[in-house]
Amino acid sequence: MAVVMVDELPGGGPETVDLLRQLGLLERIKSAPGFLGHWSGTTSTGYRVVEVWESPEAHQAWYDSAVRPSLPPGTEPPPPTYVDVLAEVQPG
Repeated sequence: MAVVMVDELPGGGPETVDLLRQLGLLERIKSAPGFLGHWSGTTSTGYRVVEVWESPEAHQAWYDSAVRPSLPPGTEPPPPTYVDVLAEVQPG
């Protein structure tokens, strides 16, 4: 069952997406096993990432192999929230 992954990056801002682009993560994620979609933007408290994955394990594998090595030393964002996808509606 697919999951929606929600991650909050406290204190992040518009520069966060610039960093994701510079690191090549937004391009590399497109071919990550189990990846289904990404949306992100600023909030009143930081930066929010919303992604859809085939499973929490698929997301965790991507995070551990691509995102974690890109973080500054000592940085560990709060753990993400996963929500089971029970319904999907697309334009059409």
